[in-house]
Amino acid sequence: MAELTISSAPTQLERIGQGRCGTVWAVRCSPCDDEDHSHLAMKREDGSTGRSISHEYRMHQKITTIPSPFTSFAIPQSAGFLDAEDDAAWSAILPRLPPDYTACNAIVSEKILPVKDSARRLLVQTFRPDVDAEDIMRSQSNKHCLVRPYLGRRRFYQSEMGAASTGESERQQQQQRRRRRLLRAISLRNFPLHMDQMEQLGIDPSGYAVAMADALAVMHWVAHVDGNDVEFVLGQPRCQSDTSSSSTSPRDICSDTNTAILGPHVVWILDFDLCRDISLDEEGVGQAHHAFWGNDPYFPRPGSSNLADQRLWPIFQDRYIKSSAAALQGEPDGVKQLPGLFIELIKQARSVSSS
Repeated sequence: MAELTISSAPTQLERIGQGRCGTVWAVRCSPCDDEDHSHLAMKREDGSTGRSISHEYRMHQKITTIPSPFTSFAIPQSAGFLDAEDDAAWSAILPRLPPDYTACNAIVSEKILPVKDSARRLLVQTFRPDVDAEDIMRSQSNKHCLVRPYLGRRRFYQSEMGAASTGESERQQQQQRRRRRLLRAISLRNFPLHMDQMEQLGIDPSGYAVAMADALAVMHWVAHVDGNDVEFVLGQPRCQSDTSSSSTSPRDICSDTNTAILGPHVVWILDFDLCRDISLDEEGVGQAHHAFWGNDPYFPRPGSSNLADQRLWPIFQDRYIKSSAAALQGEPDGVKQLPGLFIELIKQARSVSSS
């Protein structure tokens, strides 16, 4: 945690994120071109009541410390827990925060580096042609751009279903208007990239589906957690100097086309404060199933009327089943059947909602 507490580097910390659990701070750093350069971020417990940083730290440790055979995604390395009573650490950190900030519980972990400037400029020019791209690029709040790949949603019903029918319901029209307002209001900090936008950019989402399937398999059957409310983002691969002997850099599952569009990037998974332990039985599968549908629409969905979405679901499903089987080697036959039950519950829920 020296990057945050060292007295010889008293520069102000930059707020790079904010969620219900708290605010996220980091040293403003340049691209990784120094072998000794490190990248850390601090997440403070200064958000909504009922969210626990200590619980998130336990979940993060549980997911990252258990050996995993999959390298299609990355998880930030944990650097430690900061107790609110740690006067020595906070006496060095507080001067680097705004004046009204006080000591609190916090976690420190590897910082996910944002996508390249060329990717930020492309997103602005393509999806916000009504604004000055260079003004957006110069804005400090937009420099830490992580992209949320929403494989389970398109922005508008017209995109998923073709031209809207004359009998389209008022509810669908309201959802369209709400999504348009959200699109106008979003920043680059957590840019939601929907399926129709990926198609517009020429991005192939199949590698992201594979990474998400592997990540779910690890959480469910290696770490035994439900994956509730986790986030998937696209960011730069970790620097070689940030890779310790105990961590593995994800292999590049992105196609050459995707890399040409967004620059080098991988799928990262973060935010574990709402994850809960699950049991290896039907009750645990039900809990994981509810977490799947309660999360943001990162995962592909079964039963879509859109042909591209139809092709993506089997990629996700087959990979999840295969990776889960690898994770459950040596378990009793009853446990080995649970991943299939999870998939069936998802398909049943989709069928009911579509009927």
